[in-house]
Amino acid sequence: MMEHIHIQHLMEKYFLHETIDSLHFWGPVIQFSTSNSCYDEVTLRIEGTFKLTQNGETNVVKREANDKLSYLTALARQKVSSVQLLLPNNLCLQFVSGMQLEVIGDNDQFEGWQLQAQVDDDIVLIVAGPGEQLTLFE
Repeated sequence: MMEHIHIQHLMEKYFLHETIDSLHFWGPVIQFSTSNSCYDEVTLRIEGTFKLTQNGETNVVKREANDKLSYLTALARQKVSSVQLLLPNNLCLQFVSGMQLEVIGDNDQFEGWQLQAQVDDDIVLIVAGPGEQLTLFE
């Protein structure tokens, strides 16, 4: 449980009040601004199922969906207002606009998501793996 709390604090440090700057299509990978942090680069790789809520409507997008990138483009320039690690390892981002992205952490045999924060050669990696595993690499 202490590890869970530590990871929650780290995610707040990386995401809170940052804006989604770009979406890389090979993953997909969301890149965040780093104007409010000491990090050079903060990215979120979405490898599994996610839920995107906007205007009161929730879309569940499966890992194997061909159109998942079209849903994620709605997040362009959205600013994070809160981040929450939901048990066991789902990641929930709330945005100032009212939109919400919840990335499901356990996707059977696959990783659900990866958060990477980097400054110079120092990298912190948080991986939501199969079997409800949440791993921190520092």
